[in-house]
Amino acid sequence: MRFRIRKDNDKTAYSIIVSGEMDDDAGWDILQIAQTMLNMPHCRELVIDLRSAVIDEELSVLNTDTLVSVFEEGLLKKDSTLLVRFHDESEIRLSSDQLPLEPMLCYANVSIDEAKFYGRAMKWLEQEARFLAN
Repeated sequence: MRFRIRKDNDKTAYSIIVSGEMDDDAGWDILQIAQTMLNMPHCRELVIDLRSAVIDEELSVLNTDTLVSVFEEGLLKKDSTLLVRFHDESEIRLSSDQLPLEPMLCYANVSIDEAKFYGRAMKWLEQEARFLAN
């Protein structure tokens, strides 16, 4: 197996073009390289082009479940897309289609009076929930 990496002029889209014979070991190698590339801060789109590769019939790496498990964390961290193209012109596209989420603050600055008021309301809701369960 051989591959080459190309980047577009704006340096946000990358391509991994694979050629030669590809088995499970080579598939895992490509996925590891692709995962590293997709996690780069400026990479917004990554294309794994397998149209020139001869894929082994027993290749089990490039299915949807494996791709999602490998790339899920990277796709959730930033707005990005992974595209896998096969020689029969089919493709798998995984896209986050979201902007990065803002981290939630666990605590907010409130006055003591507000905290007491909301604390009483929360206790009341807890009691009501217990009554509903019974």
